Amino acid sequence: MEKGNIEIKEEILRKIEDIKNTTESLVVKIGHLQVDLFNYPDKELEKFLDTLNKAFSDKHVLITEVFNKHEEEVNKLRL
Repeated sequence: MEKGNIEIKEEILRKIEDIKNTTESLVVKIGHLQVDLFNYPDKELEKFLDTLNKAFSDKHVLITEVFNKHEEEVNKLRL
């Protein structure tokens, strides 16, 4: 494969990794908010954060799977 094509695939991989890291960061931040709510209960906000946390966690798993698949492909191209 041409070097240009490998570079393009590597750039795509970096962008997927950035999305993965951003999603992970969101899950962590939501978790911090949930802990904060132990001291200042707000049932409506707790329910919203639970829903949001599940959604982001599910998406993080999916994004990680896609990232791992593309990372394997890029690594094979580098050989």
